[in-house]
Amino acid sequence: MSTITNIENQDEDLTGQTTHLFKVKNTNPFKANEDYFENFTSKLQNEIDEYEEIKNEAPVLSNIPKYNPFEVPKDYFEELPTIIQQRVINIKQTTSILEWLVLLIKPRFAVPFLTVVFIAVTGINFMNKNADIPKTEIAEEMTTEEQLYNIDEGTLIESLNTNHANEKENQSPDDVNIQNYLIDNNIDETNLNNKL
Repeated sequence: MSTITNIENQDEDLTGQTTHLFKVKNTNPFKANEDYFENFTSKLQNEIDEYEEIKNEAPVLSNIPKYNPFEVPKDYFEELPTIIQQRVINIKQTTSILEWLVLLIKPRFAVPFLTVVFIAVTGINFMNKNADIPKTEIAEEMTTEEQLYNIDEGTLIESLNTNHANEKENQSPDDVNIQNYLIDNNIDETNLNNKL
């Protein structure tokens, strides 16, 4: 049903255009002027005379052979894609390290490359300097007790026992006797230091 209404709408549009076409003059656009054939011989003779005059004034130019320099060899367009592809492959294979170095020396590549390298080196140095400062500051600010607080207790006990055992082995018998006397008599080491 909708196709019938579309066809009727198209017919109405065409009838509006056909009235416009009837108003156009019915003339042949390919018709020659009435005096064209009468004046043709004189126009042709004028062209020939002009050519002869140019030939006499410039004989070298008139002796140049006339040919079409824009001739395409046979099967050119069939072979063209393979020729282009082969040239692209050859160009890709012949790129050497020297050519890359020359390319890096050119200002349009050298300037951005050097800028990136400069920023990277500066950033790395800055980060290294800033990373060292907090470690030393933290070590200076922390007391011995705070530093020992971060160490595992088991490690501290093992270290003290090892040191104590080493001291006992390296002590002379007189030192051992003195220590035993102090322990037996409950003499405090701080009191002893005060008296000395």
